[in-house]
Amino acid sequence: MDEKEKIINAYKAMVLSRTLDKKIVMSQRQGRVGFYTPTMGQEATQVGLSMALEDQDILFEYYRDVPLMLHRGVDPGTIIDQIMGNSSDKEKGRQMPSHYTARDHNFMSVQSPVATNLPLAVGAAYSIRYFKRDGIVLATFGDGSTSTPDFHAALNIAADFDLPVVFLCENNKWAISLPVEKQTRAEIWKKADAYGMRGVKVDGNDLLEMYKVSKEEIDRVRVDGKPVLIEAVSYRMGPHSTSDDPSKYRADDVKEGSDKDPIVIAERKLKMLNYIDDQTIEKIKTDAKERIDRIFDEREKIAPPAPETMFQDVYENSNWIIDEERGEIL
Repeated sequence: MDEKEKIINAYKAMVLSRTLDKKIVMSQRQGRVGFYTPTMGQEATQVGLSMALEDQDILFEYYRDVPLMLHRGVDPGTIIDQIMGNSSDKEKGRQMPSHYTARDHNFMSVQSPVATNLPLAVGAAYSIRYFKRDGIVLATFGDGSTSTPDFHAALNIAADFDLPVVFLCENNKWAISLPVEKQTRAEIWKKADAYGMRGVKVDGNDLLEMYKVSKEEIDRVRVDGKPVLIEAVSYRMGPHSTSDDPSKYRADDVKEGSDKDPIVIAERKLKMLNYIDDQTIEKIKTDAKERIDRIFDEREKIAPPAPETMFQDVYENSNWIIDEERGEIL
């Protein structure tokens, strides 16, 4: 795949994610989905970094990384199954919505308490180093996570042991309703200095800039095996979750379709490169909507997990207590 095709495919992933995002939010308002954490506004951050990753890399994501998953080839149906908790959901409806996993694409299961994925990512990186395997580890998190003990412990250990971890802080300016300037006086990327590791800051709304910086930093991690903290400054255009009302605590500084919208920025730059035109943009968006509508309608018809599945994958061998409990529902 040449560079032009790679960038166009990245733009398509951004559009697909935005389309899926809006579909799920609308469906939640209609009572067809219970809960969701929107990702609108963070598409360029995630896809730009994903462009620099390789298949063998291991990802410890957080609950707002749908664009990252889609760009790496996770089928939208897999994400919708998990949101709905239907019988095709690989987690069998047991996990909270927006707590994804995709083992076939090296995505680990999302951890519910923020930043608890970071020490796990460090452990995985230690395993890579110990067993001399290929690949690096990516750990993603929001700006609010940088105020947790797990953030500090993970960075300290990764730097102390020279582990191949990319820490991506998706600074969307808000930890639910708390603005980033209220939780920390220091710029997040500068916190890397305290642990003796590299830190960089990048415009997370600019796909091409995000890709450029990510590739430089990730390539460096592959060579020297040392960690890096990337602060990608973006903006959470939607609510923290479908249970949140952002109008209570902020004015919408970045709106969909505005000059600060990462998809609009990507379109403007790709047009300047003569990679796409208005007709191509319209077709990409139309195709994305038709695809998401079709997949969503298909997944919505899938039945919920059978009651007996709650006993699966818990104990290796059954016992009389489990057998008795199973008998009460069958």
